[in-house]
Amino acid sequence: MTRSPEPADSARKNPGRATRYASLDEAFERHGTPAANQELIRRIVDGIDAAGFVGFSTHFRIERRGGSPALEVHPGYTNGFRTEQEIVRRLGETVERWPSRRFHGAWGVTHPVARPAAPAPAPRAPRARRSSEPEAPPKVCPTCFMVLPMSGVCQNCDG
Repeated sequence: MTRSPEPADSARKNPGRATRYASLDEAFERHGTPAANQELIRRIVDGIDAAGFVGFSTHFRIERRGGSPALEVHPGYTNGFRTEQEIVRRLGETVERWPSRRFHGAWGVTHPVARPAAPAPAPRAPRARRSSEPEAPPKVCPTCFMVLPMSGVCQNCDG
């Protein structure tokens, strides 16, 4: 048993506008769920009577029939299990599990991949010159009309 990866204010957070997904695969695609996590989540779904999948901006829910709370699938963890025994029964002893903050008595599991890799930042464009004076045109060799290097001596014709 380990500490919960849930944010401290997770119980009070408004999940935002809901979107119903046609399948678990659509939920995975929309939320960029890593393949290693998909395998674990499929094992969870195979063991419950799933009624549907609802997505929010940060996570998606696996709704269950029969009055059990929905399971919330976040990047790096799933919570909403009623008991630790429910986790062990569905996923075995080796899965990392912990008491959840979501509701009293809730439990969660940690996914194999903690969070999806953040995309690399785009390269920044060079900054434009902020001089108020226009840039001087390059100097040109009077003999061969090639642009002169900073030294002022033409390397093409020594002019």
